[in-house]
Amino acid sequence: MPDKREWYRLDTAAKIYPSISQTHNNTTFRLELELDALVDREKLQEALVKIMPRFPTFAVTLRRGMFWYYFEPNPAIPVVKEESGFPCKRLKDFINHGFLFNIMYYRKNVIMECFHGLADGAGAIEFFKTLMYEYFKLCGYDMDAEGMVLDAEGKVPAEELENSFNAYYDAKGEANKLRVPKAFHIMGTPNPDNGIFLTHGIIDLKEFLSRVKARGVTVSAYVAALLIACTAKDQGLEYKKDKRPIIISVPMDLRGMFPSHTLRNFISFANVGTVINGEIDFDRILTDVSGQLKAGLSKESISANINKNVGFEKNPFIRMTPLFVKNLVVSSSYKNYGEGGYTMVLSNLRTAQFPKTMQAHIKQVYYALGVSDMNPMNCVVVSYQDKMVITFARGIKETGIVRRFFEHFSKDLGMRVEIRGNEWSGQ
Repeated sequence: MPDKREWYRLDTAAKIYPSISQTHNNTTFRLELELDALVDREKLQEALVKIMPRFPTFAVTLRRGMFWYYFEPNPAIPVVKEESGFPCKRLKDFINHGFLFNIMYYRKNVIMECFHGLADGAGAIEFFKTLMYEYFKLCGYDMDAEGMVLDAEGKVPAEELENSFNAYYDAKGEANKLRVPKAFHIMGTPNPDNGIFLTHGIIDLKEFLSRVKARGVTVSAYVAALLIACTAKDQGLEYKKDKRPIIISVPMDLRGMFPSHTLRNFISFANVGTVINGEIDFDRILTDVSGQLKAGLSKESISANINKNVGFEKNPFIRMTPLFVKNLVVSSSYKNYGEGGYTMVLSNLRTAQFPKTMQAHIKQVYYALGVSDMNPMNCVVVSYQDKMVITFARGIKETGIVRRFFEHFSKDLGMRVEIRGNEWSGQ
């Protein structure tokens, strides 16, 4: 059964999202599974109703307090719907009885879209895995969780509900200072109605990993460097005297660094990039990015980020500032020091893992992030079985960066790239 508390505080990372979830910034992310058969809506609805008591941090709605937003238990029933419109709709578009996520389907695909204030990708996938496990059981398939799926009828451990940032906060430890350069931002023609295009590029995982290994770098470093090079080329920076660096913001799941089983947010970010001075030298960019990423994702750097963020949250003056003032300050600060400090987000979810009995019915896994007016493009990498899927979310009409990115694999490396995308506005 759910925890009996009457409300939940937002975790440290989540507190910023309600303040910036306006028309200029999309704080929704998307998980999608392509199945081997058409989706049965009634069975998916039945599975969703069954698992909700097991996930109390998802069974909530967002409320305004005098000083902070908070989550309140939502006794309503979330409704499974057929997908319509474009992906990653903004928080204001969620009309699912006040819930902060949507479960949808389209033909053979099951989709979960989630407000980032509710959970990060690692927390949401645990909810999604349990949902699909129960769905497959209702479809009559034999299932074996293999210890990889949370039991829909199991107890809710307190560790799943915790704010893990507080658990690893050191009030006397070093805290990062706020030093954020003004990043270059991609120019383009906004899609009508704030719509988002998704482009999925599917490549052979083993072949790609061999290319990365030969370079002596990580997947995140290679993809980040390629994003910088393609952005610079597309935006003509080799011919411009633009001193703003192209910055890629790389989130990291902290559960591998700090023991935690929370289903809420527990991530940190490392910003990596470079200024383009004339010639676009991919080898130089890759070397720079690889070193920056290694330093930014070190335990010392991550701990300093945690101390900075939690310390700011615990500041007595901040705590007692009325919410309407916080909203103004946070929204303005985020434009300058948040999204103003990076060009694009690159999220590497690594490998999507499911029990073998679930894998038999899951053909492909997709993941996508919403975009903002200032930063109209994001990228996600996820691998599943023998394939790697690289997904671009694009809030502008221009396709040059995406095209150059995938041509690097098909033309420069001679790899086969399968391209898929969402249909929207007849395109």
